[in-house]
Amino acid sequence: MTTVQANAVNIPSSKKGIPGKPPNYKRLSDDDLFRHSSQYRFWSFTPEQLEQRRTEVNAQAVQSIEQDLRNFIDARSTELNEEEIRTIENRAVPVNMEEELKLVNLYAKKVQTIAQRLNLPTEIVATSITFFRRFYLENSVMKIEPKAIVLTTIFLACKSENYFIGIDSFCEKTRGDKEQVLKYEFPLLESLKFSLLSHHPYRPLHGFFLDIQAVLHGKVDLSYMGHIYDRCKKRITDALLTDAVYFYSPPQVTLAVLMLEDEALTTRYLELKFHGNDTNQGNAEDEASRGNGNVTIQLDKLMKIVTNCSKLIEKPTTVPVEEAKSIAARLYFCQNPDDLLKKMKKRKADEQDSSVPVKKPKTE
Repeated sequence: MTTVQANAVNIPSSKKGIPGKPPNYKRLSDDDLFRHSSQYRFWSFTPEQLEQRRTEVNAQAVQSIEQDLRNFIDARSTELNEEEIRTIENRAVPVNMEEELKLVNLYAKKVQTIAQRLNLPTEIVATSITFFRRFYLENSVMKIEPKAIVLTTIFLACKSENYFIGIDSFCEKTRGDKEQVLKYEFPLLESLKFSLLSHHPYRPLHGFFLDIQAVLHGKVDLSYMGHIYDRCKKRITDALLTDAVYFYSPPQVTLAVLMLEDEALTTRYLELKFHGNDTNQGNAEDEASRGNGNVTIQLDKLMKIVTNCSKLIEKPTTVPVEEAKSIAARLYFCQNPDDLLKKMKKRKADEQDSSVPVKKPKTE
């Protein structure tokens, strides 16, 4: 918890000479701080708002791609036959919003894999994933291919988290192209609205673990808590691949992860933390805490939020390989209809060659 004491002038003193709380005293939680951040302003949505954002980005890209394909056909109207035009219309089809999301999820997982292979700190892995997924809330995969910015997001994440690594060294380790990495750095910054500070659920996780040990003092095994902590960190990283980070604050995501790891422990902690030993009975101390400006949380409401969040985190985001290849092929042909026609002509030529009977040499 962070305590903010404004207007420190004329603060009343207690009987023991210790300064008392000013009239406008208020305690701010990590959740309060998050809700005053640029991350909350720019990257927090309701499910309906998020779907609308993705739908709008997709619709703009589809309109642009369809216009480009029409221009391509019109410019070659005297060269293309009906079969070739039909092939373009049937196979160079823009992807829809759901298909875009599947590709984004697929490449976000690749961002995680590459960053972890580089042995980067957990925070940088998390920031890399975050930057990548936010980029595609402002851009469509039909305009900028996901694989083109994978390394750029990791490189920028290293910078934003003060983890210095030179571009030459980075490209040597990742076997990336220096010009390609730097080419998309500014477009990435623009799409992120130059807001690079990320509030991840790892910090609340540390705070909750300390508080759990205090609230359940003597009732939990420290070795067991250590194992839970490590598993929670891994699950939080996986949670960043879901939409939970757009709907819930970092402390809420942390509690959801704790609930998934050990529901009984987390439930008991929350009951004791917010209701005391008797969860069915309020008391005068609860009322007094409200009067003193302490944080008041309704347990039933909190449990509902945490449960919904945990369900979303558990929802799989993996994409079958064949489906991903099909979407990627359509995406490529939309951007490169010339290659689609070349492929069609090559296939027809191969079919004709295979249909010609091979003459066997005469034998005496």
